[in-house]
Amino acid sequence: MTTFGQRNRNRLKLGGTNVRIPAEWEPHACCWMAWAVHSEWGKARNAVKRELSEVIQTIARYEPVRVLAPRGRELREALREFARCPRITVIEAPVDDIWMRDIAPTFAWRGSGHGQELVAIDWNFNGWGGTIERLPRPGDRLARVASSVFGVPRVSVSFVADGGAMVTDGRDTVITTRSCLLNPNRNPVRRGKDRQRMIETELAKLGVRRVIWLEGDPCEPLTSGHTDGYVLCAPSGVVLVETYDDKGVEPPMWREHDVAILERATSADGRAFKVARVRAPRQRYWTSDADTFAPCYLNSYVSNGAVVGARFGDPQRDAAARRALVKAFPGREIVMLKIDHIADGGGGIHCLTQPMPTMMGG
Repeated sequence: MTTFGQRNRNRLKLGGTNVRIPAEWEPHACCWMAWAVHSEWGKARNAVKRELSEVIQTIARYEPVRVLAPRGRELREALREFARCPRITVIEAPVDDIWMRDIAPTFAWRGSGHGQELVAIDWNFNGWGGTIERLPRPGDRLARVASSVFGVPRVSVSFVADGGAMVTDGRDTVITTRSCLLNPNRNPVRRGKDRQRMIETELAKLGVRRVIWLEGDPCEPLTSGHTDGYVLCAPSGVVLVETYDDKGVEPPMWREHDVAILERATSADGRAFKVARVRAPRQRYWTSDADTFAPCYLNSYVSNGAVVGARFGDPQRDAAARRALVKAFPGREIVMLKIDHIADGGGGIHCLTQPMPTMMGG
């Protein structure tokens, strides 16, 4: 076990730097996850832990996993759970939730050539807008202690974002949603300020040359329409988009509009995207009718040798999603796990993970 230390490094200034956010399929040094199942899960906590443990151990088959756990019962529990897993390291840290894609920083490269260094981008996460349904908690600010926990310097931006609200092709293009980043509970309206342009300017300091704005889903509980809930970038300019054709389910209002935007869009390099639709599982196979249930195939983690995603018991749609992932990520094993209890909390496997690129990247 590694203990949460006192190491401290100064926050970096971004002006004039060369920063690049890598693609998910680039090599990883490890994957950061958390063993901190909050009491808000209620009676589902044990089931969530069983699913979480399977996800962690599955990813560890392909790359090292570093599991954060808070001091006390959960730290002891994590040490017991993964004691026989040599590729899993348990680290004590002030974490209180499992959604590492949002509460942890996003890792990026700064500099070029042999002068590259890894940095941690702090998006100023505020607990998905700090709504009354889910008030902000101290663990939401895990990115602020990036130097101590993750061992790399922290850089920050002047706006509020969630890691799951942005996906990238690794070539300086970011896809995000207005429903999330322009939500006043993240970035309030200010007289004389163009919030969209301000965010684009800040992202440019992180090496982003093109931002593609989708409408998202303003009606989605909690996240207000995270991009990683229905969009997954893949190599060779492929963008997978999850769509609905289930008569029993009303699709998000802007979904077809967003598909059309992506079909017309080009990357920062001027390349047209190849949009591939993946149909969501049909409602009759869902295990929950909660508003937060997230039956999403594309909220998957692209590890060093595999794509780890979810299956929902819909034989036709599960198989079609697998075929789409095989085609989009040639050479990687496709592993699909049952995570119905985690999905009932509003997220998927991508939401649980935060990759750290290998020092050979870039």
